Amino acid sequence: MRAPMRRYLILFLLLTSFTVHAATSLRVGNKVLTIGDSAARVQELMGQPTIRTFVRRQSGGLPDNQLAPGEQWQYSQDGKTIVITVIGGRVTNFETLYH
Repeated sequence: MRAPMRRYLILFLLLTSFTVHAATSLRVGNKVLTIGDSAARVQELMGQPTIRTFVRRQSGGLPDNQLAPGEQWQYSQDGKTIVITVIGGRVTNFETLYH
């Protein structure tokens, strides 16, 4: 009974670590874009965004009552929309929306 539980635990941990990795990087062709990369790097790999929206978000180093100005860049690719949030000239988040 202990061996099957151990296998499930290992499988769960592997899947969890993969999910965390997938949330902090984005494959673009044979290159990888990661959280913390510059806005210039995003444009180098992805080109100009289809839609650019201005946002204000909480950012590290700011008090809770202050928001940092930023942008959300949207790219349409293969039936999905990739949303990249850029604050202070750096990538802070990736989100993929499937149609």
